[in-house]
Amino acid sequence: MIKIDKTDCLEWLKEVKDNSVDLVVIDPPYNIRKDSWDDIENYELWIQEVILELQRVLKDNGSFYMFHSEMEVVSDLMIFFTEKTNFIFKQFIVWNKRFTKSKNKGFLDGYVVVDALRNYQQMAEYILFYTFQKDDSKVLKEIREYLREEIIKSKGEIRLGEINSFLGTATSGGGVASSTLSLDKSEPTLITEELYIKLKKYVGKEYLKKEWKELKKEFCNRRFCFNNLKTHHSVWNYDLVSKKDNHITPKPRELIKNIILHSSNEGDLVLDCFLGTGTTAFACKELNRDFIGCDNNEDYVNKIKEELKQTTLCSHKI
Repeated sequence: MIKIDKTDCLEWLKEVKDNSVDLVVIDPPYNIRKDSWDDIENYELWIQEVILELQRVLKDNGSFYMFHSEMEVVSDLMIFFTEKTNFIFKQFIVWNKRFTKSKNKGFLDGYVVVDALRNYQQMAEYILFYTFQKDDSKVLKEIREYLREEIIKSKGEIRLGEINSFLGTATSGGGVASSTLSLDKSEPTLITEELYIKLKKYVGKEYLKKEWKELKKEFCNRRFCFNNLKTHHSVWNYDLVSKKDNHITPKPRELIKNIILHSSNEGDLVLDCFLGTGTTAFACKELNRDFIGCDNNEDYVNKIKEELKQTTLCSHKI
């Protein structure tokens, strides 16, 4: 499913359901007046309102990526994220455009060797990565409560040392039992399948009726998606792409695909409310993700729809 609309992003976002989107990827105007769409009055207040709407529509286990190039604006926005939203910072990613083997390196080298240059030439853009989860403690809360309730039903109380002894782990009262059962653990863990089977024997067959695979599924469904592809750290090397359809700042599709592959699964819903040339929509089509998005430029939207004409565009309930 791919659905795109020609409309103002804030008007459009207000119609999107709460907690309905798995991944947000936005490349908003930077307000540096590169084009008519890149000159916005009261810019920071406007982008803050957009962010608050995106916070509303994103699922509790969703992920948020935002491009920008102006560090002073980025700095102010990061303070806003911390003080005025529920987002939790995960990473500051640098898109490096001038790197060895880049097809554009020779061209970009010309901007570095100018004698009159009085500052380091900026050849990067920045990507802010946020979620709503600092760690797995909230995600594991209901699972830990379930384990504790079943143990108490069976044994009357929780004796960590006894449980560790039965599981064949440390008997000091901490260890595995503490990390999987204690509600005040700052970095709890999900009990392993092997130890869960032993725990079921400890409490008896009338308790802990759920299979471990059920607990694992609950855990995975609640935590934010991050598929470690073992390919990237916080500096990403991607070549610039040429101007497309009179849009002067398109993003590399491979870069967007990298975000989608790391932070979503097939069938997830991805949102981009600054479509531009439609890079995120095309990447979602290629990677079997659902997509909704908009742009206020009719020419851009029409061209995206034309390129996507082989795809059935159907409505998504928003």
